Amino acid sequence: MALAAEKDGKEELDLGFIRSAILSGNTWALTWQFPGIPTDDTDPRIADETAEILGMWSYIEHSVRQLSPADKAQLEKDAYPFDLEFSGFDGNHDEHHGVASFMINELGRFSEFRGRQLNSHTQSSLPSYRRMLLIYNEEVRSRGLTAGSLSAESILKIVKPA
Repeated sequence: MALAAEKDGKEELDLGFIRSAILSGNTWALTWQFPGIPTDDTDPRIADETAEILGMWSYIEHSVRQLSPADKAQLEKDAYPFDLEFSGFDGNHDEHHGVASFMINELGRFSEFRGRQLNSHTQSSLPSYRRMLLIYNEEVRSRGLTAGSLSAESILKIVKPA
């Protein structure tokens, strides 16, 4: 986290976090952690889109875990060959990879993905996630899912192209 413990009644900035954000080119994280600090390195839309994709995958994975064993087995069969777990972004060609890594490992967000391989090794990941995000947002909107889980039917609709 970017704020360290109080010293003499004042909060101190975590200079290690600030240094890490600057040196890794993730200056967008400074704006996230300290609203009002302008940055211009990484397009903030990439950070926002990355957070949306990670949020979607977090909800999908949570929903899969809530299914009965029989429903999960059927979903895995119906979704094949598509994944029911987040497989990362292309580490060689996609800025989202570095942003996701920084969000997870430095900002402490989306901790369920910590320790995972975040490199999908394919440029098709981002277009797939963008397609999925459109369907996911429609599913959440149309079903009014503010709590609870996605159904197996909704998950299949999101992860498997029509």
